[in-house]
Amino acid sequence: MPDAKKDSAKAISSNLSDIEGRMLVLEIVAMTSLAMVLDTSDPENAKIGRGVLYLIREAVEKKCEEMNLSEEATDTAQVYVEELLQTAMHSLFPEKH
Repeated sequence: MPDAKKDSAKAISSNLSDIEGRMLVLEIVAMTSLAMVLDTSDPENAKIGRGVLYLIREAVEKKCEEMNLSEEATDTAQVYVEELLQTAMHSLFPEKH
C-alpha cells in the first residue's frame, strides 16, 4: 500500500480512537449526572427526575430537527438516549434476580 494510503488509514483510525475515547467520557459523565438527578429517594426529587427525563428527550428531538438529521440518524439518537436513560435507571434500581 502506498505511504499516502497508509497515512490516511492511520489518521482515520486515530480519529476514530479519539471519538471513541470522547464518547466513553461523555457516557460516564452522562450516566453519573443522570444517576444523581434521578435519585428518587424523596417525592420532590422524583418530580425533578421526571422533568429532567422529559427535557432530555425533548432536547434530543429538537436538536435532531435543528441539525436537519436524516431519519436514520434521528432514530439512532432517540434509541441511544433511551439506552442511556435506561442504564441510568438500572444503576439506581438494579433488578434483583
